[in-house]
Amino acid sequence: MNLNGLPVNVLGVIDLCVKKEYRSNGLGSLLLSEIEKFSEDRSIDFLLLFADDKGLYLKNGYRSVINKCTWLKIDNENHKSLGLGMEVMNELMMKEIGNVTWENGCLDLLGYLY
Repeated sequence: MNLNGLPVNVLGVIDLCVKKEYRSNGLGSLLLSEIEKFSEDRSIDFLLLFADDKGLYLKNGYRSVINKCTWLKIDNENHKSLGLGMEVMNELMMKEIGNVTWENGCLDLLGYLY
């Protein structure tokens, strides 16, 4: 991805789910911990995700960030690109993994919105 004109290496977390009857047992935190372990010794600057319910992620060291995002809009039903989307996403969260510091500003996902 591109953060304010500089390339950054991001590992995206998509659809982290725990079955309802197994929630509140630490499984979500365990999954996030495993993602962090996986990221060690790789060239990853940030873990990035979109969350409606931020509680689990805040508890595990993620923070909400405010960036104007740019991404490729895709019509999955008709299998075609629709152009670029651009907006500030209130659901955007990240955790710094490498030595790069996250900055507010413009985040270009260089692809689709996951």
